[in-house]
Amino acid sequence: MKFLHLVVFVFAVSAVRAQAPAAPPAGFKHANATVNGVNIHYVIGGTGEPLVLVHGFGQNWYMWNRVMPELAKHFTVITPDLRGLGESGKPAGGYDKKTMATDIYQLTKKLGYSKINLAGHDIGMMVVYAYAAQYPSEVKKLALLDALIPGVEPSWSTYWAKAWWWGFFGWEPSGQIVEGKMNVFLTNFWPMVGYKKNAFTAAESAEFIRSFSVAGATSGSFHWFGAFPQEAKDNAEYMKHKLTMPLLTVGGDHSTASFLGDIGRKLATKVTEVKVSNAGHWMLQENPAEVQAALLSFFTAK
Repeated sequence: MKFLHLVVFVFAVSAVRAQAPAAPPAGFKHANATVNGVNIHYVIGGTGEPLVLVHGFGQNWYMWNRVMPELAKHFTVITPDLRGLGESGKPAGGYDKKTMATDIYQLTKKLGYSKINLAGHDIGMMVVYAYAAQYPSEVKKLALLDALIPGVEPSWSTYWAKAWWWGFFGWEPSGQIVEGKMNVFLTNFWPMVGYKKNAFTAAESAEFIRSFSVAGATSGSFHWFGAFPQEAKDNAEYMKHKLTMPLLTVGGDHSTASFLGDIGRKLATKVTEVKVSNAGHWMLQENPAEVQAALLSFFTAK
């Protein structure tokens, strides 16, 4: 009987541990802040100017784990979880990128920063563009990694027709359909837009699945896609005034590399374009060395 109790205890402890967020790299810590009426979880570490890194769908802050240690030698690195995911709040609304950008903006203000460096991947790319467009004088440099901007043509309409999952995610019942099945869903979704097989480590896969399996996170994250029509209208207004800070586009050669630079030039006047080799959409896992080199070269340049 004692042995049975021990087995039950060990299983219970393991289950609790399995639900805990991934440990950040050495020198980083987990933190939370209430901003814009929502809790935002973030990981922070390093020294120097602030560099905010914003994740996209199918991943969370941990997507940056391989490049965070080196970047932290040059910057104070901040990697938030977007509203709707993981340990961040999951309110009923506010999933348009204009509002989500304001979450991050208020977080940087709460941390005491008046001007930041900013990078975003996938959905995070849409968020950081909305940030820079709303607060252009408070962004020193901006990097856009492997995605599209709602409403920016011709790539938006062309890709929208091919990406069936965008319509599915934006469909209100979709979160309820997938709820509780994120392991099956994500492990089958990742290869659809990736290039290298098994690019994620076991720890990365486990953390991403855990983050999207937190109560409310499936539906919360799917709301990011439901806001695209409104964002196309918002972006049409933003594009009337091109960004003047230095802008970097980073596309995988098996993903957006062929047109992401063109998108950047529609948004900004000073654009540097980098194409990451042997990489699909998940470039931070498929070729982290080239992505890290591109980010360091861009953000450390005087």
